[in-house]
Amino acid sequence: MKTLKSRLTLKHIAKLLCGASFLWAFSAPAQDVLNVGPTDSNNISSADRIARTLIETLPDSGTKNGLLRYYQILNPQAYTSDNDVAINNTGVAHFFEYHFKNNACFAEKALRFYHDVRSTTKISQKTNPEEKRNSRPSLGDKSGNTRKDLPEGWLYNKALKYANGNPNLALTLIGMCGHDDTKQGNFANSQVESKLANAGFNHEALFLASEDGAQDSPCPPLTSDFFISGSLGRKDDIEDALKKRILKVQYPGKTSLQIASKNYHVLGAAFMTCQMIEAGLSPFLAVRVESLAASLYRGIRLCQNIEVPASLFWKLQRHPEIRKRPASYRFEDAVMAKALEYGRNKTCLSQKYKDDALCELLQTVGAPFDLSIQRLEDRAKGLIEKYMDNMIASGLYAAWHVSGEIAGISLPCSRSQLFGPHPFMKWLVSQAEVPLNICGSGLSVESCRKALGTISSWEIDFDWTVSQHMAGAKFAASVCKPYPQGRSSMNESCN
Repeated sequence: MKTLKSRLTLKHIAKLLCGASFLWAFSAPAQDVLNVGPTDSNNISSADRIARTLIETLPDSGTKNGLLRYYQILNPQAYTSDNDVAINNTGVAHFFEYHFKNNACFAEKALRFYHDVRSTTKISQKTNPEEKRNSRPSLGDKSGNTRKDLPEGWLYNKALKYANGNPNLALTLIGMCGHDDTKQGNFANSQVESKLANAGFNHEALFLASEDGAQDSPCPPLTSDFFISGSLGRKDDIEDALKKRILKVQYPGKTSLQIASKNYHVLGAAFMTCQMIEAGLSPFLAVRVESLAASLYRGIRLCQNIEVPASLFWKLQRHPEIRKRPASYRFEDAVMAKALEYGRNKTCLSQKYKDDALCELLQTVGAPFDLSIQRLEDRAKGLIEKYMDNMIASGLYAAWHVSGEIAGISLPCSRSQLFGPHPFMKWLVSQAEVPLNICGSGLSVESCRKALGTISSWEIDFDWTVSQHMAGAKFAASVCKPYPQGRSSMNESCN
């Protein structure tokens, strides 16, 4: 009965979130699905408000405790803007900084563990400058497979040793540096450092010197074996079929060894999922919550990148000078011709045109408003051409997929497509290069094909991130144990 109740709770939450997204998307014109007007909210704060409101409505239970643990660690309020999501795992970093400073037992275990990792494994994958591979662990590197010197599960088993066999604490140790591959946090505990110094561990042995002058860190560098796949177990990696799709769509002509694996997504997901299970959430629900969070994360990242160009695309579609072009005159050609004409005539220097979309285009790409000199016009043309492909793809993605704002709440960009061409037709044009314009909007066949290729790359990013989080979450679900209410593996690290 308890399991059924937990499943119904997740289903209820999912229906509320998806229902809001779908109702809103169908109530707005396709080109306005991404609302980029001024707003006091952002995606991360909106997601925080939705989630907290839903969690607070739940009855006291393991489900509620697990979700609250997740949000206490994630701490969305620690992010000042959506841009922080792309730069730092701020909330998770603060969680580990606090416990490292205030929990001497955890700090000592962490310093000893990471000293062991750095001392016994490689810090860079590219030992030969002539070697055609990434210096970071790549899609082609895997413990127990291509790396026979590292047996599968080596990192988890090493962490278990320092966690006295406690799987929850082992994944917490890994999560301290594994939740990201840079800027994991600033870790300091003078009491523990002094104790370890007396035991023969000086500062240089425990902390890796920072190359940028920031605070030294106990964490291995992003090029380290620490971030190689298979380090938790055999299945802590994405499927080979997905790796092939990633290479084909995003990195044509490159090998798997040349592409960084981003395996920190797996390690971070394993830690977060384990914490939810520890606090009382069923493993079944914990895995699904973590995969949903991964999708939201990727959606927020994508929205950051497409918001401005998507808005500009649809402004230009509605621009009177662009709309009155002959039917045979393609959108991108009309935009280029009119933008350069505005520049030659110094149109945008007039206050009357301060909100004109063509002037906004010149300003966005970094072109001057005065293009009366030929070299300036040539430079502006190059800048617009470079920007055009991304702008078109952004506008189409925003029109075809769930995203936007409802009742003052910003929704992250979604993988779910509501409008636009069938996925098979998109594949035909972008991958098989069938000469069709299935994008509409007055685009040329070539512009449509390029846009579909870019959109496919963004969709692959969703699949990549979510699959890695799912792999880490499933591993945690197989090893982590619930704790009695009020207890945690972190606070019992002295045992």
